[in-house]
Amino acid sequence: MENKNGKNSKKKNGKKDEVTIHFENGEEGTMGTIHGLSKAFNPTKKARDPTTAEIRKVEGYVGGKVASISKFWNARLGVLMISTLPNFIDSEKFKVDSEVRWTRWGEHEEAPTYSLVDLGSGETVQVMNEGQIYVSTEHGPMVFTVEVDGDGDIRLRISYLSGCKDTREFAKKYLDAFIEYAWANSPLRGKAWKADFSWIARTGVIEEPHLTDQVKLKLDLHAHTFIRNLSVIAETNLKSSRGIILSGPPGCGKTMAIKAMIESYPDTTFIVMTSEHLQRRCVHTIYDIARRLAPSVVVLEDIDSAGGLSRKVASHPILGEVLQALNGVDENKGVFTIATTNFVEDLDDALRDRPGRFDVIITIGLPDSDARYPMLEKHCEANSITPTEKELAKLVSMTKGFSGAWLAEVFSTATLVAMYNDRRELQWSDIVAAVDDIQDRRRVAHEKTPSLPPPPSNDSMSGDLYR
Repeated sequence: MENKNGKNSKKKNGKKDEVTIHFENGEEGTMGTIHGLSKAFNPTKKARDPTTAEIRKVEGYVGGKVASISKFWNARLGVLMISTLPNFIDSEKFKVDSEVRWTRWGEHEEAPTYSLVDLGSGETVQVMNEGQIYVSTEHGPMVFTVEVDGDGDIRLRISYLSGCKDTREFAKKYLDAFIEYAWANSPLRGKAWKADFSWIARTGVIEEPHLTDQVKLKLDLHAHTFIRNLSVIAETNLKSSRGIILSGPPGCGKTMAIKAMIESYPDTTFIVMTSEHLQRRCVHTIYDIARRLAPSVVVLEDIDSAGGLSRKVASHPILGEVLQALNGVDENKGVFTIATTNFVEDLDDALRDRPGRFDVIITIGLPDSDARYPMLEKHCEANSITPTEKELAKLVSMTKGFSGAWLAEVFSTATLVAMYNDRRELQWSDIVAAVDDIQDRRRVAHEKTPSLPPPPSNDSMSGDLYR
């Protein structure tokens, strides 16, 4: 680059130390030279400290360079696991020296953050979201860090002095001990919850479905007896993992029977998996948890609707996972499985005809007259209707072929009939009208949908004539 006089500018360190700039001023151009702009626009970079305040503090606490070992869980399960961390630290008699959280890329020290977590049955607890716990152990100082990964998982990290094999082994031992402690004292134990770790509230009220005596006997023998004795079955020659399938038309009491079991055994863990959960391919994980929380019951709802559970109709990506979970290398010790289906014939033979996976199929059919009588009597009482013996017997006869869900719908429809006639209280005529309406609706549900007629012929003389 040349200056105003056409001479080369001086170089420093191989770079020009002056810059020529041009100013536009009206019609004439003016040139000037300003020295030192290269240094102004490119100042000498300050040597960057490779450590942050957080790293310096952790290294100062453990006495040197740091190594770490960690374990992570998905967000919902993670907070439940971390909820047991304070009690674990107390049980190990660790001394807590401080608790902090680092912000601004590890340069600013603040207090840890906590959130209120529902533990089921009305219990809540403050659980650390992000933070570090500096603890003194008998094998040296360590730092327990609770952090959130980029994909939202909750991670527990234990940092310790690097280069010491014994310290590393003890850190791993503490992490394994925490995992065992967290499962042994998990809020999930003895609760009812779905496979996404959301709670199923227990009310304490047991509503038994109205079933035939034969179905009741089979449920008592193959389900209730097994669940009641899950904790002692391991001492017998009976295989401690077992399964049953509840089959039958929709609305006949399969789900109600399971709800009654959930209420009947308040100290047993119940895990409910819907078809949506099955499709997420989390069966292996749920059964692993069920074994840890045994005695436990895993419920596979509407197993036929998950797709891929029969080699006769489709590929079976989920089938293999279900088969492996039910009767694979890991024995489901203390785990009882209940599956429900509306179409047992759609299940693969390896599920429905293989002891060790599902040992019994119990069909819950439509309620007979003996079952419909108390069901209708209960609905009448709930809706402030007092029928005569003759009227109730007639209603039992009129509702032949109705499922439990349709019997409940009779009284919902009757309420609409009463409202249509500007009344708030039900009359017996509303019940009768509701049954007739439902019979019509059910007929339509089983009729073939009418199709559009074919287009008219090209023949101009065909079709209707306008006169």
